[in-house]
Amino acid sequence: MLARREHAYHELLRKLSQKGFAIADCVPVVDEYKTAGIQSDARYAEMKVRSGINKGQGPARLKADCQQWDIDESLVNQALEECEPDWFELAVKVRHKRFGAGAAQNDKDKSKQIRFLLYRGFYTEHIQYALSVVEE
Repeated sequence: MLARREHAYHELLRKLSQKGFAIADCVPVVDEYKTAGIQSDARYAEMKVRSGINKGQGPARLKADCQQWDIDESLVNQALEECEPDWFELAVKVRHKRFGAGAAQNDKDKSKQIRFLLYRGFYTEHIQYALSVVEE
């Protein structure tokens, strides 16, 4: 499994148990892989952040995805800092891709755009900026 892509520690244990292996037998092996550097939660967090940014996901969504697999928050924050994305411009790009470059026509459209960007994991300040940027 680790030859194809990075896996989080708990994700790897879950997949192995689904394949029929006993958790008690898997833990020492996965711990050995972690000690040897074959499995790394830090690399998993970096991979998750990079792929999430490419998909147009915001920081809140990326943190939540990593929390699902018990990735340490410091590892996620470090991965976010290393990528150095401009969350404001990413929110604008995602909004324009989905709704076009024009301003929201009414309050219903505006709330729809806000809900969409919140779902994508952007914070309020990113959303306000994305709604304020309107191309003529």
